[in-house]
Amino acid sequence: MDINNQYGSLEIQKKLLVLLKEFHSFCVANEIKYSLDWGSLLGAVRHKGFIPWDDDLDIMVDRQNYKKIIQKLKEDTSIVIDDGSPETLWIKRIRFRNEDDSEGYPPTIDMLVMDYAPENQLLRKLKVILALFMQGMLKVAPNYKRGNVVLRLCTVFTHFVGKLFSRELLLKWYDKLALCQKPTRELTCYFEEYSCMGKYYRSDLLENIILGEFEDTKACIVRDYHECLCVQFGPDYMTPPRVEERKPRHQID
Repeated sequence: MDINNQYGSLEIQKKLLVLLKEFHSFCVANEIKYSLDWGSLLGAVRHKGFIPWDDDLDIMVDRQNYKKIIQKLKEDTSIVIDDGSPETLWIKRIRFRNEDDSEGYPPTIDMLVMDYAPENQLLRKLKVILALFMQGMLKVAPNYKRGNVVLRLCTVFTHFVGKLFSRELLLKWYDKLALCQKPTRELTCYFEEYSCMGKYYRSDLLENIILGEFEDTKACIVRDYHECLCVQFGPDYMTPPRVEERKPRHQID
């Protein structure tokens, strides 16, 4: 944790820790399997808690447990699912029901749903491309200045096409695109941001869950966290980044 508040993340980390404890208790009570993911998983392994400059939480669940979460949260619970920010509507987020976000970025847990990946390599690439196209259609306030000319034109085009359909319909199509009914050898997540897509994991990754230390509590992590972190960050994931790269992502312009 950012104990000395060197990165300005201490307050949001305190709130996120309370939210994580509540979510973990909810999952235990309802026999739901989940695992910390990305920077949160890395933090649990490398720092036994938050990466000091991190200001969000990531978890992953398979499709079956995602459905259980959706069902159980229809009941009167202290946490709810948020449909994401205007920039990433396709990422489901867990937050407290009555959380006040008037002072800035509210504490949320990004919930990344893992689905079976197609065996065919061409189909894999096609699904990623279609997912990115859907993301462009869903963005409420796209950044037209990011990337080269081709990327900017794609941003304009997908945003224009997206205006022709309702948000609910687009999210339904996106979910249908991600879902693969036939079990395959690997899992992937299409509910990601662009830089995180195209990562593939063994299909039994989420079958074996253990408890890992996380600050003053414990949270669920995949037993094969080494394999998972190598896919996401490379084999040297235990080496922290350069000092100039240690920035809270939600404070980056």
